[in-house]
Parts: sequence; structure tokens; C-alpha cells
Amino acid sequence: MQIKNLKKKNIKWWVGIISCITLFVFIAVFGYEKMSFIWKGVEIEATIKQSDNSSIITVEGNASKAIHLTLNGREIFIEKNGDFSESVSVLPGFSIVTLNAKDKFGKTAEKKFELVREENASAIAFQSGEIIKN
Repeated sequence: MQIKNLKKKNIKWWVGIISCITLFVFIAVFGYEKMSFIWKGVEIEATIKQSDNSSIITVEGNASKAIHLTLNGREIFIEKNGDFSESVSVLPGFSIVTLNAKDKFGKTAEKKFELVREENASAIAFQSGEIIKN
């Protein structure tokens, strides 16, 4: 009985229904894109740079959406666009440099660099990993 009623509807009714559905889908996709920062969380992109024969390395990168960033447990300055640059002294042997970031919704991310530095040689980063926590 309901199928017969749908067949009796005129073209104006179908255009209206299709327009409403299209508008609803458009609003849903737009809202998803604008609110995706909430569930995506903070992201850390970082590199390590070192000048020749120096025990000082510079960790540079971007922590998009971060409001709090620490390097080996010490808070570092973040620019408005998320860029950061900080210098750290690395002792000979095995070292781990850890970046922790937190966004305004409590989401956290961690990035670790494992370094090996020999006496009178530059440091070598041999592994980089990123761990995202909730």
C-alpha cells in the first residue's frame, strides 16, 4: 500500500526529498571535516640536527594542535603555528630523546629518537618512533 503511494507522488515531491537528503549529507560531511581535529588529536613531526664534532643536538619540528610540549620531561616553547626548536646535550653512548605533546582535549602523542654517540664522533639517530595515546 505504501509503495503505491510513493509511485503517485509528483516530480516536485521527489525533487524536494532529494534536495533535503543532499543538503543533509553535505552538512554531515562538512561538520565531520570541521570537527575531525577532536578525534585526530595532536601530531608530532620532528627531526634531529647536529653540527660537526659537537655534543649538542637540535630537535626541530612541528607539533600541530599541541598546547603543551616537553622534551625529555622539560617543557619547551611552541610557536602559534606549532613550530619548535630546542637544543639538547647528548653524552657519549646510548641516549633517548623523547618528545611528549598534549592538546586541549587531553589527547597525547609521543615521539622517541634513540641515539648512539661515540667519543669524538657525531651522534647517529638509528630509530624514530611515534606513539599516540588517548
